[in-house]
Amino acid sequence: MKQYSVGKIIFSVLFTAAITATVLIYFTPGQDINKYINEKQIESNEVYSEKVPTLLPNEQSRIGIVSGHWGYDSGHVCPPELNNIREVDVALRISTLVRDMLSNQGYTVDLFKEFDPKLKNYTGLALLSIHTDTCEFINNQASGFKVASIGKVSYPVESTNLNNCLIDRFQRRTNLNYLGNTISSDPEEFYDFSEINEYTTAAIMEVGYLNLDYRTLTEKTDSVAKGIADGILCYINNESATTSVEANKPIVYNPSQPETKTKFILPGVENITP
Repeated sequence: MKQYSVGKIIFSVLFTAAITATVLIYFTPGQDINKYINEKQIESNEVYSEKVPTLLPNEQSRIGIVSGHWGYDSGHVCPPELNNIREVDVALRISTLVRDMLSNQGYTVDLFKEFDPKLKNYTGLALLSIHTDTCEFINNQASGFKVASIGKVSYPVESTNLNNCLIDRFQRRTNLNYLGNTISSDPEEFYDFSEINEYTTAAIMEVGYLNLDYRTLTEKTDSVAKGIADGILCYINNESATTSVEANKPIVYNPSQPETKTKFILPGVENITP
């Protein structure tokens, strides 16, 4: 007959009791053990996720481009002397090229209409609204571009960096003068920009006058778009922008004498008085 030691019997009884007690503590009759295991796994993942830095919204690879007046109105409409060109058409052509250039760099680029409802709480690396300035001839100094911040400027340093990058890179590509931040397309009128996510750094550009800068905007559109794309990438990549305080001062227009008639500048033509 097989003999059992008293010690082994006592150990077996105690071990069995411990296992039974553990099961009874954590589970009631009919409870799904797999559910318990899954809950523990979720708790473990939550603890782990707290140790991993959460990506900020502005670290997403998304950029927004608003094509000025698109889907809303025509913007500036020039007379026959300037081929009836419309601001909305020039802006859309430039905006589309900028979108394609940035998309080729691997970014997701959203092309928006003016007052697009999708701008509400828009989150991205940057948002830029593209416009042009008037068809009217003001004086011989009314040539160049402007850059201004729009929306909620929750991070002034970021806003300044975006503006400086746009100014620097756009000047390099187009050789146009920077005329300051006095935008004739009043940013306060674009209510949707006040609703974008505070992490999104936003700006508005008037890329040139439809009068003196006619040839640049219509014949060198690739350079205009490239200057904008370069500026946005400069900001995103945290590159340096060589802009000075003097360069950022707006030019004040002081015509030597008032213009009695509107003048228009056409390609290859000095002045035409209708």
